[in-house]
Amino acid sequence: APLGGRVLLFVIYALTLAPGVTFWDAGEFIAAAHSLGIPHPPGTPLFVLLTNAWARVLFFLPFAVATNLFSAAATATASLIAARLVQRATTSRPMTLAAALAAGGMSSVWLNATETEVYAASLLLAMVMIWAGDRAGRGTGERWTVLLAYLMMLAVPLHLSALVVAPAAVVLAS
Repeated sequence: APLGGRVLLFVIYALTLAPGVTFWDAGEFIAAAHSLGIPHPPGTPLFVLLTNAWARVLFFLPFAVATNLFSAAATATASLIAARLVQRATTSRPMTLAAALAAGGMSSVWLNATETEVYAASLLLAMVMIWAGDRAGRGTGERWTVLLAYLMMLAVPLHLSALVVAPAAVVLAS
């Protein structure tokens, strides 16, 4: 069910995807990704590298469309992780699908999923941090704690907004 929710969200995002460059920061991020340049502070070098690599893999698409799809894939994956966490907590398949759709259907999330915006990748990193914290807290090995620490450090070159979930992830890990 969660994978179906992810696919559904990705298809919906793709159908509502911006056809090219949008207003505000998206154009700057697309240009920075294309030239491997530096966007406005804090610079987001990891985001620039990831979107550049993604767009090169999707070379057959216009660059802006490819980078917009990166945001769609990141957000759909983040929604899948949220759904998996709900599934683990409730074991309810309908609630799992509802969690995926609710997490991915919020207005601000949707808007960032359909254009080249760093917040989609930041949301994905935040959800992976929560997942790693959950795994570490279940006593499944020290490697999950190390992974959580590594993911927290990745927030610096990606975008500091991912660190908002760090306290919750640490509590889950304890």
